[in-house]
Order: sequence, then C-alpha cells, then structure tokens
Amino acid sequence: MGVNSASYLILPKIIATLVFNPFLTLISISVGIVGGWLAGTTAGVVTSEDYIYGIQYAFIPYYVTYAIIKTLVFAFLITTVSAFHGYKVEGGSLEVGQASTKAVVHSSILILLFNVILTQLLLS
Repeated sequence: MGVNSASYLILPKIIATLVFNPFLTLISISVGIVGGWLAGTTAGVVTSEDYIYGIQYAFIPYYVTYAIIKTLVFAFLITTVSAFHGYKVEGGSLEVGQASTKAVVHSSILILLFNVILTQLLLS
C-alpha cells in the first residue's frame, strides 16, 4: 500500500496559498488606503474630505476583482513551481540551493508572462 507523498506535501501548500493570499491582498489594499490618508492628512497635503472624495471618484470596483484574480494566479504559480523543484531535488544542501534558485527564476519568468496575459485578457 503506497502513500502518495505529493498529495501530503504539495496539496496543503497550494490550498493554503490560494485561501490566504487574497486576504493578504485585501489587507494590503486597505492598509495602503489608510496609510495614504494618514500621510496626506498629517502632512497637511490634503484634507480628509478631499482624500475620501478622491478615492470614491476614481474607484473602479473591477480593479479589486482584477487584483484578486492576479493574486490567485501568481500564488498558484509560485507555489506549484517551487513545490515541483523542491519535490524533484536529489542530493544535499548544494542541490537544494540550486533547486531553489531555479524555482525563483522560473517563477519570476512565469509571473512576467502571466502578468502580460492576464492584463491583455482582463483589461482590454
């Protein structure tokens, strides 16, 4: 009776990444808005009313959906590419370092490629 080690090692990472990264994205958007308000009002650059009006005036709800879609795709790419390279590594610490370097490079290239694809599909 064999155990599918990939389902125990890789699947939980993918599920956790796809569940929590959208929440982190929404938190970072919220912190950015509040931080912009704090910086603008404490520096005396803009009043609270003008800042809130500006946010509401330029707000496009689809951009939040677009950010969540990109977050899900990028999280899936990073997790699966890293898990693939980590799962297939053999040897010692040098091979682990080489595999992690390859994972970062391949993930970066795929993110750039999918960023172009998603932008063309979702914003055109």
